[in-house]
Amino acid sequence: MKTTRFMKTAIGTGAALLVLTLPPTAVAYASGPIKVPCSGSGGGAAGLIAAINTANGGGGGIINLAPRCSYALSSADNGDPTTSGANGLPVITSQININGNDTTIAANDTSFRVFEVDGPGGNLTLQGLIITGGNSLFGGGILNAEGAVTLDHSGVTGNTGQMGGGGIASGVVNPAHLGPIGTLTLNFSQVNGNSALGGGGGGILNHAGTLTLNFSQVSGNTSAGGGGGIASGTGNGGTAGGSTLKLFFSQVNDNTSTGGPTAGAGGIANGGTATITLSQVNGNAAPGSYGAGILNHGTMTINFGEVNNNTGLSGGVGGGIANVDFGVPNSGVLTVNLSQVNNNSASAMGGGIFEAGANTDGTLTLPGGPLTLNLSQVTHNASASGGGIYTIVGSPVTLKLTLVAKNTPDNCFPHGSISGCIG
Repeated sequence: MKTTRFMKTAIGTGAALLVLTLPPTAVAYASGPIKVPCSGSGGGAAGLIAAINTANGGGGGIINLAPRCSYALSSADNGDPTTSGANGLPVITSQININGNDTTIAANDTSFRVFEVDGPGGNLTLQGLIITGGNSLFGGGILNAEGAVTLDHSGVTGNTGQMGGGGIASGVVNPAHLGPIGTLTLNFSQVNGNSALGGGGGGILNHAGTLTLNFSQVSGNTSAGGGGGIASGTGNGGTAGGSTLKLFFSQVNDNTSTGGPTAGAGGIANGGTATITLSQVNGNAAPGSYGAGILNHGTMTINFGEVNNNTGLSGGVGGGIANVDFGVPNSGVLTVNLSQVNNNSASAMGGGIFEAGANTDGTLTLPGGPLTLNLSQVTHNASASGGGIYTIVGSPVTLKLTLVAKNTPDNCFPHGSISGCIG
């Protein structure tokens, strides 16, 4: 399999791009691969629709698209624009692999997304594709409704989710189901330049599902709700089921949440369980809100990570990270190992990290959940108060061989509230 030109940009400044070769899924189908030409008889968008219908009817299949072709969808194939939204292609209900090489599937930016995948049988793998031009209520490009979606060397860009999940919405759709249900995996892929106009997850909304990023990017997305890049949780404070987020050698950079005080997290909003390893959450913004880089109100571990250069202006709190305990089990639990929280800013409190608990009415006057930093740095951050770390008195904050220094106007506030933090 070839790496598309779309993914030949290195992940991270100066980083070497590692090429991941993924074997085709070992599934026995009733017939061989279906080839869909770029145009002509059996080709184009009509040919792709027919191929998906054939694969669904046969219990699954492999569909090969033409290299460097754009399959343009001019109208919706199915769905209800007033409920979950309409779809440009048939709903995926079986195991289907669609392969391309710098190949685009484009909706027309009006009132339908490109793909819907329905569980429990729907399982879609995209290889070497770009998904663009979708516009729907949830999941502008792709809606994974309790099924499974894998993106390999692919991109989701230029899509709009009116109520959340600008690029992709994935996870639980039936309110009677408890997560995590529904899996979304990105390998060497990008979800960039999407928008959520009225909800969270400008790039990706992971609603009580499992989201895994390997060597991937979620960058340059915007949302009016929590998580300009990624919003992951159950949507109710983490009390019904759960959600899982895993980042490995990935970036969530340069995203923006524009929702103000009721939103938060320019980069990542986490209300479930999250593990961030060897990854960056840099250069995000959340004006007037909590956590320009990260808002954690679940349980999060950051290993060998960067949360740098995020900005929370116009009354923003927690330039790098806002760790907030909402008073439910496993809320506001943050562990930072061998990582950096540097050069962030918040115009109000907590240039690097803001640590607090929340009352039911949203006021932040209670001690927060456990915050532990091991062998890490919190340096060169700035805010009006608590340039490095701002904490509500009584919050369990532990620093182990961690440097909190050169922050403006002070390193920790209230002064003397955190053992091992001076000035």
